[in-house]
Amino acid sequence: MAAPQNPTLMLCEVCQKRFERNAAFTIEFFKDRKFLKKTTEPDYYETFYGAEHHHKIARAALLYFMVGLALKQHLILASQDEDLLGGSFERLAQDYNGRFLEENDYQFWAAYQPEYVATLSAPQRVRIKNLNAIESCIFGYRFFLITDQRSLPPDSLIRKLAQNVDLVIMQVESSKDLFKDFEAFMEERG
Repeated sequence: MAAPQNPTLMLCEVCQKRFERNAAFTIEFFKDRKFLKKTTEPDYYETFYGAEHHHKIARAALLYFMVGLALKQHLILASQDEDLLGGSFERLAQDYNGRFLEENDYQFWAAYQPEYVATLSAPQRVRIKNLNAIESCIFGYRFFLITDQRSLPPDSLIRKLAQNVDLVIMQVESSKDLFKDFEAFMEERG
């Protein structure tokens, strides 16, 4: 996604450098597993799901990574007269460029499904609890970012996970009974 290879994106130098940092982060996160602290197995008496616990600083880095992907995909689609982010584009671009994403409390989380470990998908629009959002699947990780400024309900499982001290990424395999419990989490994607 370098600017010379994609002149229609017309990226400024600041954004280009940030995109390059995002690319470096993906190696640290997905390949080197630099931020992984521990994994927990599901305990059917205590928890519905297994999870990866990553260091809390990974949350901000993943947020910039996901927003960067969304911004690039929006620009690519815009050159084809399509739209991904709608009215949220200007706000996301400004916060991304100014490094204000973490200050503005974006609602972001991830889930891990090992059976999709070979999957790479560009960000696409989804609705979550009647809010606009984007979703992308990368090496089995399904990333979700709400682009509306309205908040999820306080009782939302998604919101509770997002407020955890660590970055908690739920794990689920559709071939196991665990998937039935995970459906409650996924039902929030309206």
